[in-house]
Amino acid sequence: MLKSVNQLVTERCNSKCQMCSIWEIKDKSSEMIPEEFDRLYLKSEFRNLEDLCISGGEPTLRRDLFEVTDNILKHLPNLNMLFLSTNGSNPKMAQGFMRRYSGAVKDIYICPSIEGDRETHKIIRGVDTYDKVLETTELVNQLNLDNSHIVFSTTIVPENCNSKSLDHVRNLAKKFECNFSFRPASKNESFYHNKMSEGFMIGSEGFDFIKNYMSERKISDPFLDILFDYIQGKDTLMGSCQKGIKCLAGDISLFIKPNGDIYPCINSTRQIGNKERGLFEGTYSLGDKELCPCCTECQVYPMLNFSQYAR
Repeated sequence: MLKSVNQLVTERCNSKCQMCSIWEIKDKSSEMIPEEFDRLYLKSEFRNLEDLCISGGEPTLRRDLFEVTDNILKHLPNLNMLFLSTNGSNPKMAQGFMRRYSGAVKDIYICPSIEGDRETHKIIRGVDTYDKVLETTELVNQLNLDNSHIVFSTTIVPENCNSKSLDHVRNLAKKFECNFSFRPASKNESFYHNKMSEGFMIGSEGFDFIKNYMSERKISDPFLDILFDYIQGKDTLMGSCQKGIKCLAGDISLFIKPNGDIYPCINSTRQIGNKERGLFEGTYSLGDKELCPCCTECQVYPMLNFSQYAR
């Protein structure tokens, strides 16, 4: 039973991140218009959705973002969690999004990307949006919403795989009384379009640093804990390297591109639906169809939250 969707509303982006090549995509003509989102989410398979992430590209580059989101949410009576994943470059629109939809769900989250101090952030993101991220955070805090949550989101590459960068983000989170999350950069073609890029992976030494950093600062993160156990061959909710993958992508969660093409997750290139037909008939779990570890929060957390609903 489908419970979670990661919905890209655009592949346009005003960042130039070294670990992501979405911004290099030239043809943006296939984005769904608001009415197409309406028709897609009217389909019965989305009726029991509880968790939705609005992402991109940079979703706030869509001037019709609220119309798009309105047309999605009106078909999701059981939605509890709504996420906005943003680079923080449009503080006023981000604040407006949180204000507009806080009453529609039990919990609403905004996840601004920040990669370390100002200089490190600029190097990794390719643009200087550090102040904009902080402004976004301040404006959302000013709303004083009881059900709003801010989570600073950091992607770890060689430049910020160090205590200085992660402590900087951690201290900002304390200052603004919000949370922070981080994950190693990864390669995939369906989402990041970075399969041919080089130089942004942290390697085994980087993974060891993250494990030590979390241990020394007593940070417990369900996603990273599972990822580390998986890498070490231990049994996890997604199986193990030795015994194979047990993945519920496609059953409890989906990844949908801006043009309406549907995939089990961001790491899969296997299309299982589109905007006209919704989900194609069949069984969609990854199982042994793709040999990929579960390396992103957008798939691990649905498995943690909704695995009891698996068919």
